Amino acid sequence: MGLFTKKTTNKVSSDSDNDSTITLDNGDVINITRTIDCLGFSCPRPQLMAKGAMNDAKSGDIIKIVIDNPTSMESLASMQSELNSIHLGTVFSDQSWKVLLQRN
Repeated sequence: MGLFTKKTTNKVSSDSDNDSTITLDNGDVINITRTIDCLGFSCPRPQLMAKGAMNDAKSGDIIKIVIDNPTSMESLASMQSELNSIHLGTVFSDQSWKVLLQRN
C-alpha cells in the first residue's frame, strides 16, 4: 500500500461496541476509552491518527491504537511527550499490536 493510499474504512470508535478491556503482560487489566484502527496504514498516517485522537481525548482517557506496521508501532511509544500521554504498554495478538496510551 502506498504512502497516501486511501483505506476503504477509517475506524475511530468509542469502545462501547469493541473489547473495552485489555490485559497487559504483567496482568494489569486496562479499561479502554477509545480505539483507533490503523491496520493497513504506514507512516506517518498512524501517528497523525493517534495525535488527532489524543487531541480529542480528556485527561485520563486510554486510547488503544491497533496497528500492523512495525515501524509505526515503534514510533508511537516514543511520541509520548508530543502526544501529551503515557505509554501504558503494547500487546501483540491477532497479527497486530495494540498500543495503549493514556492522556495526561
